[in-house]
Amino acid sequence: MTVDEQTDDFTSNQDSDLSQTSDTANTLSDMKHVENGESVGSHLPKDDLLTGEEETASLCMMSSELKVLLTALSLTTYFYYTAFSTFAPLFPGVALKHGVTGAEIGLIMSSYALAATVQSSLSGIIIPKIGGRSGYVFGMFGASFTLISYGFLDKIDNEKTLLFIIIVCLLRMTEALFAILGLNAAVAIIFHQFPKSVQSKIFGTTNMFMGAGMTSGPLIGGILYDVGGYGLPFCVVGGCLLLTVPINYCVINIEFDSSKKKRDTSSIITLVRKAPAVIVPALVTMTTAFIYSFLMPILAIYLATEFLIRSKSIEGAMFSLLTLGYCIGSPLWGWIVGNKPKSLRWVIMFGLVLLTIPVFFVGPCPWFHIVPTLWLLGLSLFLTGIGNSVGVITIVEIMNKAKSGLKEHLSHSAMVSGVYYTAFSIGTVLGPFLGGSFYQFYGFGWTTTIAGFTCIGTCIIYGANMTRESMCSERSMDREDVEMNGSAQINDIANEKLPLNGDFPLYTE
Repeated sequence: MTVDEQTDDFTSNQDSDLSQTSDTANTLSDMKHVENGESVGSHLPKDDLLTGEEETASLCMMSSELKVLLTALSLTTYFYYTAFSTFAPLFPGVALKHGVTGAEIGLIMSSYALAATVQSSLSGIIIPKIGGRSGYVFGMFGASFTLISYGFLDKIDNEKTLLFIIIVCLLRMTEALFAILGLNAAVAIIFHQFPKSVQSKIFGTTNMFMGAGMTSGPLIGGILYDVGGYGLPFCVVGGCLLLTVPINYCVINIEFDSSKKKRDTSSIITLVRKAPAVIVPALVTMTTAFIYSFLMPILAIYLATEFLIRSKSIEGAMFSLLTLGYCIGSPLWGWIVGNKPKSLRWVIMFGLVLLTIPVFFVGPCPWFHIVPTLWLLGLSLFLTGIGNSVGVITIVEIMNKAKSGLKEHLSHSAMVSGVYYTAFSIGTVLGPFLGGSFYQFYGFGWTTTIAGFTCIGTCIIYGANMTRESMCSERSMDREDVEMNGSAQINDIANEKLPLNGDFPLYTE
């Protein structure tokens, strides 16, 4: 068979595949097409959407509907993480009054992530059944009430330690079940409502508001605590989150998940089995979550014992330095990957290295023989936050690698978000528990040193995986060149439908 004949066969197969795709899209209203280089949505005017050929498309070119949607998602993300982050600096003081130990505080912190792990693993089943909008609104509605409930924990008798621990653990797990449902639904909404050329920027933008909430939360919580006591921060910020729920209900387009036909539902195990390449970027996500969360139960105690800091406002400011770095780094990584899609893996690798170095100076590492100072701690926390925010874009790599194993639909997006948040939740399970335990037995310096070696291990694994994928890609290209002349041009056409692992595609079907 000649090259021309093979090209004709490929073209006819391509037309057949496109015909089948068109038929499938008519039954699933959440699918989006790219025809003649343009992103076409069933619920938005064609002229208002970004073109799929624009690798560096600007957020300003989005339709007004998408801009309003992005604003609403960002606002809710900000208030949730503002309320969420007030818990870490304020809770240890109340817990110590109830006779709770450092290890038990870490266990309480981990109970949230334990429930979040279970919820994330079920996202591929739950979200396609109830729909993206319903999942997001219902999740944030329930999370707001549990956050407000934290404000009444100080009313429990100080002598009833066991009762206190049980109630807090139940509240933390309830919050996780609601919040992770909403967050997973938000990821599915972004993948289906926004053009692929700006998705990394969208994640960077929403995570910037997440970082802003995590930054301002401890500071706002500390100020409100000094003004009105323990309960005021949770009631105020949780109430603000509750007010955003009806806004999101109105602006999230219901058409992309309103099909009356039976929806495909799968667990994340299906995704991992069909696309095992998602494991390595998920490991990066787990590491960044671990590094962030292991400080949560011990930083406030360390500040009080080492630097004799008693003011909740100052404690909140130190927590805010970590999240301030996260807030700055999130849109930075998203902007870099959005403008240079093929640099995704190198950006993640650089972020891991940037994360590893300052972690050793947070303690600082006892091997350095450096006297702990407040300015060194603050600078190290800030730089750790910048490196830690690289975990934001790992979900883009997970999506890229997942495309080779599954077709693109609402269940697929839910499974991708499920893998991401499951890895994130496992990291936040291990972080507070191991952080609190190591601090109790080995002290702050050795605890941060162990965390630093965790980052080194992840760097080695990710670097080895990058090398393996590059070698496999080169061998594959060499075989194609030997087989026939002109195969590179055919493969370029095929890659528009099935991209190589690690690339950031403009469009796939």
